[in-house]
Amino acid sequence: LQEEHGVGKYEVESEGVVIEERANEMEIEDLKGKLQVMKHFGQDDAAVQKKMEEMNNELQEKIDDLQDLESTNKALIYKERQSNDELHEARKVLIQGLPGLLGNRTNIGLKRMGELDPKAFHDTCKSRFPPDEAEIRATTLCSSWQENLKNPDWHPIFRKANKSKAGIG
Repeated sequence: LQEEHGVGKYEVESEGVVIEERANEMEIEDLKGKLQVMKHFGQDDAAVQKKMEEMNNELQEKIDDLQDLESTNKALIYKERQSNDELHEARKVLIQGLPGLLGNRTNIGLKRMGELDPKAFHDTCKSRFPPDEAEIRATTLCSSWQENLKNPDWHPIFRKANKSKAGIG
């Protein structure tokens, strides 16, 4: 879904820019090292001076490229965050507006993962308990089940295997 809206595109571009930045940084460090060596060995030689000047120009170009890449990366990160914010806002609007669009005659329903429907607890408790006790029992049961759902180790339908029936031990 994010790739359809261009968010993934910005992330991939940003990663490419970061890789290119690192390569430029390594080249800059390499050029700086070569310049230092040349300064020590050939200060009087005109050919060495010319080569050093060329390397300084190349170094300056690499530094400029690196600064351009950094600004491009910042722009991509900004666009990615902006797109993410727009997606989250659109998702909120859709979630809030969808129940209003759905009525009794629609075939589409809306369920939220990890949330229980308290109406089912109330309906069941009304049929099993007196009216004054049903409301309290339904609320208590619903809240306890909701808390249990938050626990990842809780399995309401989990069965322990009987070793003797399975032929073990």
